[in-house]
Amino acid sequence: MRGYDKWIQTEARIESSNLEKVEAYDLNGNQTTISESDDKLVWTDKMGQTQSADFCVPDDSPLYQFIGGETVTIRYNPANPEEFYYRELLRTNVHTAVKSTLFCAFVIGMTLLRFAPPYTV
Repeated sequence: MRGYDKWIQTEARIESSNLEKVEAYDLNGNQTTISESDDKLVWTDKMGQTQSADFCVPDDSPLYQFIGGETVTIRYNPANPEEFYYRELLRTNVHTAVKSTLFCAFVIGMTLLRFAPPYTV
C-alpha cells in the first residue's frame, strides 16, 4: 500500500451487492445474527483491461447502503492493476478489526477471571 497516493485515480462501479445474514456473537458471548453485504467493485485500468475485486462489509459500514450501480473513486497500482485503495473500504476493515480484537480481549479476560483463584487477604 506504500505510495498509494501516486497510484492512478479512477472511477469504479459497485457491480453487485448481495445481502446475507451471518451468525456472530455479541459481547456477552450470545449468538446473534448480523447482516453483511457481499459486493463487487469493477474498474478499467490504463490498458483498457477490466479489473474487479470482491469485498464484504458489515451492516454498520457506510458501504452497506450500496445496492449496486453506484460509482466511487479509487486508486489502483499501475504496476499491478489488481491492487487498489478505496478509503472507505480500508476504514471499514480497520473498524471491523478493532471491534474483533476488543471482543477477543474481552472474552479472554472474562475466561481468565473465571478460572483465577479467589483473592484472599
